[in-house]
Amino acid sequence: MFTVFPIPPIPPISPISPISPIPPISPVSPIPPISPIPPISPISSISAIPPISPIPPIPPIPPIPPIPIYLYTSYPRT
Repeated sequence: MFTVFPIPPIPPISPISPISPIPPISPVSPIPPISPIPPISPISSISAIPPISPIPPIPPIPPIPPIPIYLYTSYPRT
């Protein structure tokens, strides 16, 4: 005699949950083009600096007049 093992009841297959629709990929917003940096022309940068006024020439020192010696020499009074 063969021993018949009781077959366990097959559990009901749970219905496959409906796959949620994949959300549409939002289009990537295009990166705004980087505005080119305006080239700094050396002329405009120099002209922006106020020109340095030339230093006025120093007036020549007038020559010291010779000091009369007689102011310092005492003549004997006669």
